[in-house]
Amino acid sequence: MSWIIVAVSVAVVASVGSATMQGVQAAQQADAAKKAATFNAQVASNNATIDAQNRSSSLQQGEVEAQNAMRKQASMIGDQRAQMSANGIDITQGSAQDMLASTKFLGGIDVNTIQSNAARQAWGYSVQGMNDQNAATMETWKANSINPAAIGAMTAGGSLLSSVGSAATSYAGAKLARG
Repeated sequence: MSWIIVAVSVAVVASVGSATMQGVQAAQQADAAKKAATFNAQVASNNATIDAQNRSSSLQQGEVEAQNAMRKQASMIGDQRAQMSANGIDITQGSAQDMLASTKFLGGIDVNTIQSNAARQAWGYSVQGMNDQNAATMETWKANSINPAAIGAMTAGGSLLSSVGSAATSYAGAKLARG
């Protein structure tokens, strides 16, 4: 009967050691997952900041391009007026006036297209920024919900209970076999 007590004692010690190692391993894995989520949250937050900068940049670039298009249009209208006047054409009436009005109208369409494209691009950056900020919030929540110590303790406890249960079953089986 003493050999059974020794065997059970050895099994219990081995079970405690095994449970402890499993708990430590689970805690380390949880800690790594927490650190990864924290890192991912920071990356997503940085991306949201970059998206906001890109949004501003695209709007500024669109404004510069629109101003350049307006200058080009004004220059073209000036050239047309100069050429028509040099050729003795009255620019205040008829087809000359219609041609200048068309040039002005088409230039306005170009400016509107440039501004619209810049606004569309800025909107895309805004949407991406919201997505990145939401990802950062989700990763922060994930990181905050991971408790490595609790996970390690629960894993070790569960493993220990399972091992003790197995040892008790083995002890009871050996006791019944001996009668």
